[in-house]
Amino acid sequence: MSYSRVNLESYLIPLEEINRATGNFSLERCIGSGGFGKVYKGKLSERWQSRTAAIKRLDRDSRQGEHEFRNEVEMISKFHHENIICFIGYCDENNEMIIVYEYAQNGSLDYHLGDLKKMRRITWAQRLKICIGAARGINYLHSGLGEHNRVIHRDLKSANILLDGDLVAKICDFGLSKLCPRNQADTQLYTRVAGTQFYTDPTYHESNILSKESDVYSFGVILFEMLSGMLVYCTRKIGDDRPQLLMNFVRRYHLKDTDRLIDPDIRDHINSRSFDMFKEIAYQCITLNVMERPTMDTVIERIQKAWDIQENVDILIDCVMKDMGFSYGKPLAAFTIYKWLIHYKYLEAERTTVLDRLIEIIILAIKDKNNNNNEMAYWLSNASTLLFLIQKTLKLDGTNSVWKPSPRALLLRRISMGFHSSQSSIGLSEAEAALNIVQQVEAKYPALLFKQQLTAYVENLYNIICDNLKKELGPIFALCIEALQMSERVPTSGQSFGKDSQFSRWRGPLLALCIKAPQTSEGVPTSGQSFEEDSQFSHWQGIVDRLNTLLTSLKENFVPPIIIQKIFAQAFSYIDVHLFNSILSRQECFSFSNGEYVKDGLAALELWCSQAKDEYAGSAWDELRHIRQAIRFLTMHQKHKMSFAEITNDLCPILSIQQLHRICTMSSDDTHNTRIVSQDVTSRMKTLMAADSNGTNTFLLDEDSRMPSFVDDLSTSLEVKHFVNVKLDVEHVNYEALHFLYN
Repeated sequence: MSYSRVNLESYLIPLEEINRATGNFSLERCIGSGGFGKVYKGKLSERWQSRTAAIKRLDRDSRQGEHEFRNEVEMISKFHHENIICFIGYCDENNEMIIVYEYAQNGSLDYHLGDLKKMRRITWAQRLKICIGAARGINYLHSGLGEHNRVIHRDLKSANILLDGDLVAKICDFGLSKLCPRNQADTQLYTRVAGTQFYTDPTYHESNILSKESDVYSFGVILFEMLSGMLVYCTRKIGDDRPQLLMNFVRRYHLKDTDRLIDPDIRDHINSRSFDMFKEIAYQCITLNVMERPTMDTVIERIQKAWDIQENVDILIDCVMKDMGFSYGKPLAAFTIYKWLIHYKYLEAERTTVLDRLIEIIILAIKDKNNNNNEMAYWLSNASTLLFLIQKTLKLDGTNSVWKPSPRALLLRRISMGFHSSQSSIGLSEAEAALNIVQQVEAKYPALLFKQQLTAYVENLYNIICDNLKKELGPIFALCIEALQMSERVPTSGQSFGKDSQFSRWRGPLLALCIKAPQTSEGVPTSGQSFEEDSQFSHWQGIVDRLNTLLTSLKENFVPPIIIQKIFAQAFSYIDVHLFNSILSRQECFSFSNGEYVKDGLAALELWCSQAKDEYAGSAWDELRHIRQAIRFLTMHQKHKMSFAEITNDLCPILSIQQLHRICTMSSDDTHNTRIVSQDVTSRMKTLMAADSNGTNTFLLDEDSRMPSFVDDLSTSLEVKHFVNVKLDVEHVNYEALHFLYN
């Protein structure tokens, strides 16, 4: 754009209009003051589009005078750039010198830097955007005014950077600015020193030689203000250091510990690579060697790169905070995070805050949602999958090993080379695609810590889901025990509960309620049961319903089957302990008919395990071994004929002597011809209990609180090749920052 003459008369605003807009310069309308004078906020009339304006009035006692006033009016009237404050007009009636600008809603940058609460609300990405905008405005002055002209601002400082409602930076206050020719290789002016202390270029201050690099120095000071969140002329403590001015800290921490300069309010959110790029260009700006200072073009480019890095991280965080869904049975959030970490080499970084922010996502996700197993299942799926991928990626031994395709894939490679078989080519492409999923890197401390934290949160999510299920089952167990204490029900013809049965024979009530057997057309239970029986057996159905609900949620969220197995193993262990302890603790519960009642419930759980299949049920049925053996003993006929060896070795090998003694001494139900065991058996048990060196007589089970291992189990149960076809959906493809996933 050429720097041509402008008809200033068209910009004249009558003093009467200024007085009306400012309420005759009312103190209530005053919004700030500076070296020039006071600034007022006012609304102009329709002739000036009813614009809200900032009205700067020269103070007659100011160090600046008519020369600076005319200089600024003539300059700013020719500027047209998004990052230069918009000039509305001026007034010079009655010896007044007034300049009218567009009103910047968020005031000057120093207004925010001087207030910790206000600065705290400006994120690192927003600070970078402000710096980019200000740099573009300065670059416009240096290089955008046509082929022959350049303006050196000479008084760049945070007070002369205004922020509009969207925090867009606007350079203002051109009273001290200098117009100089641009067509010289190195534009230099010999002039008196002007500007603001702490921001002024020391080289200019000593030599009286002004150049565009003097603006670059001043801007470098502003960059460190933005990084630290403190004004350059205010003293403050950093860590344990005594209070000092900002530039003293900047020079002190140049070679090491530069991150101590970071504003504590953004320290946990600033990306390390973004910070490194920012500090590098900021230090280049304030170097005392003028020739080594960068151009504003370079400054913009580097800060833009720092913003891109930071913004990409913010986009990732924003993206994965939503439910991204699944692709080919794999959670997209985990896959996206992993590919992101690999692409930007965060797992290889010596230091980074990105990994900490990802952990925060999981913390926020599970906060206040602990009762929602579906939410917990979603994040358990993502956290465990990400843990698997991280485990496959980190090299712990310092070797240069990489993940390799299977021997079959290598064989296919050789076949394809020899015979060009299309089938071999398909196998080879899958192997190569798998190689592109996991790329091993040297494990650095942040990555190792991330893996450790991720493991802890997988365990935490696992515990939350298990605890939620236990809370749901607790009241149902109370009803089961209450049913055991009720008056005896008349049993159907006795069935044996086979020692190694895959399926027990089913009683009518259980068929009707637990496996939804057909009912009569009237909807009444079959087999002639009473409604009282129906109600009692529905307790077991309630347990099955809770198990089915959780299994559905876990499967819909594609939680790895190995973790689902562990969840239900924990649940069935809980059932085993509470049923076993409840029955052995209550004499009134220990009867043949009650044993039959519990046996029916166990049969329902056995059927559930069979329907869930080993893929999800795993060892859950085996976890009921104590209650199964206790009930098997309780419902046996002719117990008095059994020897000690038959009871301890064949019938109840899992149970301790204390538990067997308790069962034998409680088992008496003449109504059903189930006489107690022989006196010899109980005497031998007493002898063994007395000789027990441990001296414990407890017969109750302790709940198993051990945390299962996840890392190794995930590594052996999941396979990298299953991630080959995973793709983001259309919604997430729109994120430009995620396009690398498709390259």
